[in-house]
Amino acid sequence: MYKLSEPFNYEYDNNYANKEPEAFWDEVAKKFVHWDKMYEKVYSGNEMYPDWFNGGKLNTCYNVLDIHAKNPLKRDQNALIYECPYLKKTIILTYYQLYEKVCEFSRVLLNLNICKDDNVLIYMPNTLETLIAMLSCARIGATHCVLFDGYSVKSLIDRIEIITPKIILTSNYGIFNDGIIEFIPTLIESMELSNHKPQYVITHFRNDVVNESDLKLIESIQRIPNTLDWYEEINKIKENKQTPYYEYVPVESSHPLYILYTSGTTGNSKAVVRGNGSNLVCLKYQNNGLVFNNEIITGFSHSSVGWVSFHSLVYGLLSMGHTFVMFEGGIVKNKHIEVDFWNTIEKHKVTHSLSMAKTIRYLMKLDPEGMILHSKYDLSKLKEIWVGGEVIEESISDYIEQKLKVKSTRGYGQTEIGITYIFCFPNIKFPYYSTGLPSIFVKPSILSEDGKELTFNQVGEIVFKLPMPPSFAITLYKNEEQYKKLFTKFPGYYNPGDLGFKDENGYYTIVSRADDQIKIGNSKVQLTTIETSILKHPLILECCSIGIYNPNSYNDPIGLLVLKKQQQQQQQQQQQQQQLLNEINSIISKDIESVAQLRKIIIVPQLPKTKTGKIPRPIISKFLNNPNFQLPDNVCDVDVFHEINDLYMKIK
Repeated sequence: MYKLSEPFNYEYDNNYANKEPEAFWDEVAKKFVHWDKMYEKVYSGNEMYPDWFNGGKLNTCYNVLDIHAKNPLKRDQNALIYECPYLKKTIILTYYQLYEKVCEFSRVLLNLNICKDDNVLIYMPNTLETLIAMLSCARIGATHCVLFDGYSVKSLIDRIEIITPKIILTSNYGIFNDGIIEFIPTLIESMELSNHKPQYVITHFRNDVVNESDLKLIESIQRIPNTLDWYEEINKIKENKQTPYYEYVPVESSHPLYILYTSGTTGNSKAVVRGNGSNLVCLKYQNNGLVFNNEIITGFSHSSVGWVSFHSLVYGLLSMGHTFVMFEGGIVKNKHIEVDFWNTIEKHKVTHSLSMAKTIRYLMKLDPEGMILHSKYDLSKLKEIWVGGEVIEESISDYIEQKLKVKSTRGYGQTEIGITYIFCFPNIKFPYYSTGLPSIFVKPSILSEDGKELTFNQVGEIVFKLPMPPSFAITLYKNEEQYKKLFTKFPGYYNPGDLGFKDENGYYTIVSRADDQIKIGNSKVQLTTIETSILKHPLILECCSIGIYNPNSYNDPIGLLVLKKQQQQQQQQQQQQQQLLNEINSIISKDIESVAQLRKIIIVPQLPKTKTGKIPRPIISKFLNNPNFQLPDNVCDVDVFHEINDLYMKIK
């Protein structure tokens, strides 16, 4: 008879989950989660619509916060650390301090009759108040939907009319890219034009800027008509001699914890719904497996509050009693990558940090031996750098481990998935090219286009056998037809739309999105593979390759190149574009094959990116290939797209 391994043993637990899945998830749920009412069935429903822990009731906020705040040994430990270099501001909250603030704001929501069946739209920056709002919604059983900054009016109207929130929580401004970003003007216009009108709006009025020009800008931001003030609503509790809401509302396991929109890299954002119990069971189990000997870690993420990585880290790390470091400002500019990121790691003794591949690529160009970083910063506490969000080439892991002297951990997940589905688990030595092993209970296969299983080292579509683990989306909000399409291409499997392969040791490697593969003659080539070769050229800082359609029914690969900053202005004198193209194609021919050589290159000042730092290749491709293509409303960097198009038209 199986029992959960202690300490975590990947092979043992994986055998347990696959051979006795209901017993496995039953033990996980009972060991890690506090249930107010025990579930009647571990698993019911069907493969596409599984019903995990049916009949059970729990509260996510209680499980991630109360259990620590009420523990004398944990209550004074740091729970959340907020860092904003632009504001020169740091805020630290212990578990008990966070608990008090969440209970306080929960009372605010209850006073406005926000309850279990209501949706709450949170349109706020990377501040502690956003996390307090999320946890308060979870406490009272309401469902939160967090949106990042930068939405167009049309996109925000779409979200408001789909989510139909009873209340919207917002801020007057946020910090991004070393500057003030306004939330109010877009929200006012969106609410005026929307067919749905929320009953309430609460604005968190910030006033923590450090220079006079910013202060003038903030003072000029208009107010939302009839908005409630965040701090005034909290003060009303004290004036009315109310206590914070120390109770909590137990909800059904399948009750939606949050609705979260996907990144829209392909231009098609989906509203993912995640359940309370199913999400918590998976997060607590997976986080338990990442750390041995009950060690408390300090995890750092600079991702936006509106992304799944942020949600999973907040709920996952807090549920296990760890410390979470959040960042406002974005790791975007060179200064952020060279200074702010590492200052934060050193200052707060971060042990595990989430980073993007683009950040490491930049460091590889700037500091190829890692000597600059080690001379400036004490990285002795940093044990792991988690790299995710896009395809990770072998050189990135090599640089992290050999030059930075920190463990490189890769992973693969999606908003629909909720947890990391392929991961470099502890105490297993993975080759640098590998993304890792499947998470417990996850059963991937590599299939050809016609659904046949491929052998070792053959690239195909990676799919996952149903049923999915409990953390998977329970549906797409108000869009069942789109949800069903996730499982239609290969019946019995979830198809995430990515390409990968499995090696002889059972390690999986993600190579690209399926739509990032192009046909060149009779060959299929992954664009990310071409980019890995391009980046080997010493003048290239960033790049993107796409296929340009031609009349022969295949694609001509071209490269969009960002040169090193110090090279850009002098590029024409130092290196003619044709010579640069020849040198890049020589690298591509050695690494891949001559058919993958670039037909043309375009030197661009910057590449468009999503809020998660991904380069939206499918959107760039459609924009350059189709003169009638309209950029999606939620796309960032609209001006950058048009600048690239202008440069492309000059060489077309």
